[in-house]
Amino acid sequence: MRRSYPYILKEDIEEPVICAGGQLIGGRTKQKDSFAIFRNECVVVEDGVGGMPHGDIASRLAVETAIWGYKQIRLRPFYWRDKKLFIKRIFRSTNLAVWQKQKEDGYSDGLATTLSVIIIGSQKCWAGTVGDSRVILYRDGLIDFLTPPDANSTGFLTRAIGTQRLGIIPHIAVERFVAKDIIIAATDGITDFISEDEMRAICEICGDTKESLSNAVEHILTSAGHHGSTDNMTVVIVKRLRSSIT
Repeated sequence: MRRSYPYILKEDIEEPVICAGGQLIGGRTKQKDSFAIFRNECVVVEDGVGGMPHGDIASRLAVETAIWGYKQIRLRPFYWRDKKLFIKRIFRSTNLAVWQKQKEDGYSDGLATTLSVIIIGSQKCWAGTVGDSRVILYRDGLIDFLTPPDANSTGFLTRAIGTQRLGIIPHIAVERFVAKDIIIAATDGITDFISEDEMRAICEICGDTKESLSNAVEHILTSAGHHGSTDNMTVVIVKRLRSSIT
């Protein structure tokens, strides 16, 4: 399996939060997943919809727009004070960007992507999702899926970014994010093939360095492949080492 790695925009030094992420292309000919980590305070993960053309374009456009939205919208105190509205605005901007892309030459046959956005605060985290990528919280030996998947009983995707101009509202979860907590954002190429018990076991031995988080990312990717995943696979791990002073 060929490996591919997206960009990490900036990594802060000596912060109370550390992050690591990685991808595998699996058995596919093209990587349609994308992710970005901005200053260890915003994580974005996308999975371009495989049943539609241009999934790779959709996911890259979505990650760029979501990060741009985070950097721009956070400058407005109204949205910064209300993180739920903040996340909704990021999703609205990203959805419109992907929807408008279909009006360009060569894209009229459609494109869409899932979208997960996580904002890391000093004591809390806010997660928003559309699609079947998942956001997971590990705390004190327990695994909690923060938002439901947009998929029916047969696993068919029921919602995605770019499929309609208006009306895409994300599932949003707000949770405490305190010392030793871990957040995992993963596409279905991971979550459909790794059990909660295995995810928990990986979190339990995850250390407090960026190297240990990178090793955990490799462990998750390798395990998903061993369990039969041939899909694109993307996972990001965020761990709080200690409470923030601010």
